[in-house]
Amino acid sequence: MKESELIELSKKLITICDDADTQIMSIYSSGQEGEEIKEDGSPVTLADLASHKVIVEGLSELKQKFPILSEEDTNSQKKECSLFWLVDPLDGTKEFINKNGEFTVNIALIENGKPIMGIVSAPALGETFIGIAGLGASKITKSGKKEIQPSQQDLEKCRITLSKSHQSESDEKFIKATQKIFSKTEIIPAGSSLKLCRVAEGTADIYCRLGPTYQWDIAAGQAIVESAGAVINSLEGLSLNYKFDSQLRNPYFYCSGDPSFDWHSIFKDFE
Repeated sequence: MKESELIELSKKLITICDDADTQIMSIYSSGQEGEEIKEDGSPVTLADLASHKVIVEGLSELKQKFPILSEEDTNSQKKECSLFWLVDPLDGTKEFINKNGEFTVNIALIENGKPIMGIVSAPALGETFIGIAGLGASKITKSGKKEIQPSQQDLEKCRITLSKSHQSESDEKFIKATQKIFSKTEIIPAGSSLKLCRVAEGTADIYCRLGPTYQWDIAAGQAIVESAGAVINSLEGLSLNYKFDSQLRNPYFYCSGDPSFDWHSIFKDFE
């Protein structure tokens, strides 16, 4: 797509996210989440479904009629699409239920298997991140909009961002491995796709995911990360690809603020 088209779409995407945020926060404030457990064992709330409805309706009203794949869509078909929307209406449902504010709305535009635009909105925190391939990434708060960039890796200190609600034995192993390389390590807990955004904005250096995720969990964050100048790869150093497939899981991956830093001496123990 042309850059001018992406810029125009991004403005409409922010409006759609704002509408979804309003629905989510209304339910969040009411304390009536209506939590249920899906077939895969993951939780779903009224906010997930309300956000899904708002986003799908908003995207469907756009002039560009791209297919939409959402986590909360019951349509499990698999098909070839060169251009489609990939949506997680409420990423971090556990964070939503736990009332810690670290949940997000994720919308990505995928072209030929790559996220070319993404928005991650954290309504409870008042933060919205947006990235457009080739045009950079920005963070929007009440103070305004500013461009974000990742940090160059400090050779003495490493800032690791990890899940706020579920840290695994593999996470602990990764932390211990980094402590052999860096004299100082700092743990920065974050929920949902905010971990990717913390790397993109330079407040964390590395996020390594050593557990299962679906493609809608990280596509929007990847667009922001890569637009900002950071990198997301599999542990083998391969780029991630996206398909119109509701069953597609991601490989284990890492997100590094400094693409030139060699993490593979650590990752080889996790492959």
